[in-house]
Amino acid sequence: MNYLAMDRASDTAAHDLAEVRKLIEGMNALVNSQAIQQQQQQRQGQIPLTIPDTSYVPPVPSHPQQESQLAPSPSSRVQDGPLYGTVPDIPAPQPPQPTALPTNGTIVEVTHLLFNRTLYFQLTPDATIEPLITWLRVSFNDHSISGMVLQYKGFDGLWKCLLNRDDSLKRILKQSLKGPSMLQMRVPREEDLLSSGYTDRRLLALTKPGS
Repeated sequence: MNYLAMDRASDTAAHDLAEVRKLIEGMNALVNSQAIQQQQQQRQGQIPLTIPDTSYVPPVPSHPQQESQLAPSPSSRVQDGPLYGTVPDIPAPQPPQPTALPTNGTIVEVTHLLFNRTLYFQLTPDATIEPLITWLRVSFNDHSISGMVLQYKGFDGLWKCLLNRDDSLKRILKQSLKGPSMLQMRVPREEDLLSSGYTDRRLLALTKPGS
């Protein structure tokens, strides 16, 4: 019985395979016949060509007044173009180019410790303290900022006061150009001056707003 069942299964599989082959052959024959029929129709001119007729010219009005009313104005005519007109290419808007910073400047970070705010800007080697302090006062909205107690972080890691000396500012700017890091400055509080070793009462008074 087992052999009989296997023979029947084999016969069924062979029959199915033969039916699939017949189906594929029939589909191929149908596709080929359609292709041959289409080629013959094209040769006999039965299939119209899909080429638009551009030989048509609209009639010109016979009445001069109507002609002047229907004729487009000279500003709206398309010169040397096809009958359907052309649309001019509109250039894409160009984004504004960023302004390059001077290559000989020093990036400076200034932190106002009382306001807990930080600004970044760039100073040239010939910068002086007076315009720097004016800019800081306006930017931080603090007119008590003083060039005497404005501190910078030295290469030894210690905070030092500029003491309103232009030569000190130029010296640290020149040194900063040689290093990869930015120059750090801060508007100190009284305790910041004390931690830096400054105990002069006149300097400590300059750290208080309204002084």
